[in-house]
Amino acid sequence: MNKYDKLKEIINEAENLISKKVTSSSPDFAAWKTKAERFLINEYGDDSYEITEFRKMHFSLTAFTPGTPDNEFVAACRRGLERAKAVLNTYLDELAEKENNVDAFIKLQYEFHGIKAVITEYTDSGVVINFLTGLEQGITNKDKEEIQYFLSEIKSWYEKNLTDIKNNEYVYNYDEHERNLRIISEVLAGIEDYEFTSIDSSKAIDNRLATPIILLSHRSTDKKYGDALEKLLSGIGIKNEQLVYTSHPLHKIPLDKNIYEYLRESFGRKIFVIILWSNEYLDSPACLNEMGAVWVTQSDYTNIYVPTFDFTNPKYYQCSVDKNRMGAVLDGSDNCKAGMIELKNKIMELFGLSIDENQWIYILDQFMRDISN
Repeated sequence: MNKYDKLKEIINEAENLISKKVTSSSPDFAAWKTKAERFLINEYGDDSYEITEFRKMHFSLTAFTPGTPDNEFVAACRRGLERAKAVLNTYLDELAEKENNVDAFIKLQYEFHGIKAVITEYTDSGVVINFLTGLEQGITNKDKEEIQYFLSEIKSWYEKNLTDIKNNEYVYNYDEHERNLRIISEVLAGIEDYEFTSIDSSKAIDNRLATPIILLSHRSTDKKYGDALEKLLSGIGIKNEQLVYTSHPLHKIPLDKNIYEYLRESFGRKIFVIILWSNEYLDSPACLNEMGAVWVTQSDYTNIYVPTFDFTNPKYYQCSVDKNRMGAVLDGSDNCKAGMIELKNKIMELFGLSIDENQWIYILDQFMRDISN
C-alpha cells in the first residue's frame, strides 16, 4: 500500500468512527489517532508543522461536569474528526499531485502492456490499434506530444464505448477496462508538467556497483513451477532479498509498496527477469505489466515456459520481448535440463557465486522431480 492509499484509509476510518458515534475514550478512536500520528510522523517528521497541528486538535470537551450528557462528548469527538478529515484531505491532495507529477511517465511505462492487452482482447479496430502503436512509439521516444495525443484519443474511445463494453455479455473483465480509463486519466493529468530530462537523473546509481535482483514474473496459477524455480535459485545461493517472487513469503516486496513502485526504485540496479510464460500469464494484465518491466528497464531476461504453453497464442506475439531468445520448456526433457544448467551459469556469473558440483547435481535432480510431480 502506497502513501496515498494509507492516508486515504485513515480518512475513511475517521468517517466510520463518526458513523459509530464514538467518543475520545473509545478504544477504536485511540487506535485511529495512533495510526494517524504514526503516518504523519513517518511522512513529515516528528517536529513537522503537520504533526504539531494534528496534536493541537481537540476531540473531547475542554470543560465538563460529572452530569454532562454522553451525546455532548460524542458531538465533540465528531467535530474533531471532521476537522481532522478536512486537514488530512489537503495532505491527500498534495500526495496525489506529487505522485501524478513525478511518476506519470514511469507509471505509463509499467502499465502500457496491460492496457494494450485488455483493449486488443476487446477490439481489433484499426483506428484503436493505431492509437496503441502510436502511444508505444511515443513512450519509446519519450515524445511528450505523441504520448498526450494518443492517450487522449484512447481516453475518448473509452468514454464513448465504456457503456457498450459493460453491457457486452461476452466481456468478463469490465473492471479492467474501468481501471484502464482511470490510469489513462491519471497519467494525462500528471504528464503535463512532467520533465523527461529528470527520468534518469535521480537514479544515477552505477549498475556495476549495485546489488542485482531477480524478478520471477509469473501467474499465481503457475505456483508449482514458480516454487520449483525458487527452490533452485535459493539452492545455488540467491538470498531472500535478491529475489522478487510474490507467491513466496520470503521473497515478497516491502509491505508499503506495490511491484511497480519497487521496480521503479530499483532502476539503478541490475534486474534479471525470469518470465514464466503460460496461457494464463498472457490473460493477466498485471503479469503483462511485470513483463513490461523488461522493456522499461531494458533488463536482461530469460524465457521459461510451462509444459502446456501454446506457442501459437497471438497474445504472445504482441509482447515486446524477443521470442527467439533461448529459453526452456519445463517438461522434464534433456533440453529442459540443459536450459536449467544454462540459467544456473548465467546467474552464478551475475551474482559472483560458486557451488560444489555434487550439490548442484542434487539441486537439479530435485528440480526435475518437482516439475514432474
